[in-house]
Amino acid sequence: MRTPILILMSAIGVIGANSLLLSPVVTAVSQTLNATSAEVMRAASAYGLGVAAAALLLAPLGDRIGAGRVLRAALLLLGAGLGASAAAPDVWTLMAAQAVCGLAAGAALPSIYTLAMVIAPKGRESRVLGLVLSGWTVSLVLGVSVSAWATDLAGWRAVYGTLAGVALLLWAAAARLRGVGSPSGQATSPLTALRVPGIVRGLLSTALMMLGFYSSYFFTGAHITEDLGLSITQAGLLPLFYGTGFGLAVLLDPLLDRLGLARATPPVFLAVTASYLLMMVWADSYGLLLGLAVLWGVGQHLALNLVVARVTLLDPSQRGAIMGLFSTVTYLCVFAAPFTGAAAYAVWGLAGCLGVSALLSACAALEALGLKPAAPSAGGAPA
Repeated sequence: MRTPILILMSAIGVIGANSLLLSPVVTAVSQTLNATSAEVMRAASAYGLGVAAAALLLAPLGDRIGAGRVLRAALLLLGAGLGASAAAPDVWTLMAAQAVCGLAAGAALPSIYTLAMVIAPKGRESRVLGLVLSGWTVSLVLGVSVSAWATDLAGWRAVYGTLAGVALLLWAAAARLRGVGSPSGQATSPLTALRVPGIVRGLLSTALMMLGFYSSYFFTGAHITEDLGLSITQAGLLPLFYGTGFGLAVLLDPLLDRLGLARATPPVFLAVTASYLLMMVWADSYGLLLGLAVLWGVGQHLALNLVVARVTLLDPSQRGAIMGLFSTVTYLCVFAAPFTGAAAYAVWGLAGCLGVSALLSACAALEALGLKPAAPSAGGAPA
């Protein structure tokens, strides 16, 4: 089971690195392409739209042809999109290339989450899912923080080219997963998934968590380089500290199995809310912002684990379609965040973004109070 987990973790790492990379390197990209930072960040919006569209339309294929096969095809397309990003001559080409990456990620992520639950032994779903989700730590530490440093040395095009090569290597390695996540034999679609009891509230929780995260994350790089006057490398340290917290939270995942969704979710979202409020107060202190990013990462990992477990296990026969809806909502938030965050950033700076995020996270905690207690395992689906 270790090798499949490593492949899934690494696939999330590459996808996550691409989705999070623009924030710390936005200044370098904008200078190369003769565009503003806001125009470059619209490439992130194009990526989000691509993910949302593919997750909605392509993710149900995992229920029909198998999640392993969908993952391999998506990794091949991701490599092509990343290569095109590296060669982009202008911001419009970058946006188109990132839309292709989005299509690939929209097909891949539901398959990855589905495969994680398929290979997990019963009663250990949160632990296995937590290990796979730690691929986001790989993306933050190696894919973003190291990439920000590498951008200073070799340029952002070399970074995207390297990610393209890694995606193609994973495509080759994922050949062993072709037969995993076999079809359920059930014809699924977004419409059938939307009829699953509990899915609407699960997607609402997803939207509150993701819009809160990206509305602040996308503007941390601009805050550190433009408002605090620090370097791109120093901006890349915030994802490193966040990723460290995200990775350390793996140690707490077994606690989620013992507590269950209903008991664990409200306090976890309250902890995320507290991290936003603390960062809002000390947004102008670079050192404190880095330290608080660790707490942010811990809370966000646990929240993501709980929300993914909540929606994935609502109906195992429709996991592909359900996770497609999950990714669609997630990346609609990625699309919306540069606009909602920009409105707050223009008036109050990063502190304004963090205040919006805290409000959204608090709403997620309130929503979770209505979850009905289930068996003491995060793998138990809520009513």
